[in-house]
Amino acid sequence: MSQNEKFIDVRELINELGVEELCQTAEQYFERIENWDYQMSLPFTSIDETPEMLIHFSQLLQGLRPLPGMTVLDFGAGVCWSSRFLTQLGYQVIALDVSRTALKYGQELYNRQPVFGNQPQPRFLYFDGHRIDLPDESVDRISCLNSFHH
Repeated sequence: MSQNEKFIDVRELINELGVEELCQTAEQYFERIENWDYQMSLPFTSIDETPEMLIHFSQLLQGLRPLPGMTVLDFGAGVCWSSRFLTQLGYQVIALDVSRTALKYGQELYNRQPVFGNQPQPRFLYFDGHRIDLPDESVDRISCLNSFHH
């Protein structure tokens, strides 16, 4: 880090920005992306990033201890690459994100790279930052992978 750069105090940021503004920041991040090839090829975008992303995903799977047929809420799904992997494994996936643009591209990812076999269809759910529009106790597991940095 150079002398001109400074760390962001997350506590200050939370006090300065409301939930709506933080959600809008995430939407703006995805709206600015001009070349979606990078996003659509996740986690296989670069030889440098892929091993770490796959390790994180495998750790997520171990932590979830999922069983076939479970419903998994992918919190902060982004463009849904991990949602697609979970769907391929046979889980009923609900991809949730504060960015409608990211979810749109997540749907496109499923269209471009359909899962194999007779797997459950995913759901794509917009999150306003306040309330998840699902009934209580309607999911078995919640995953969150590489989301909060946005």
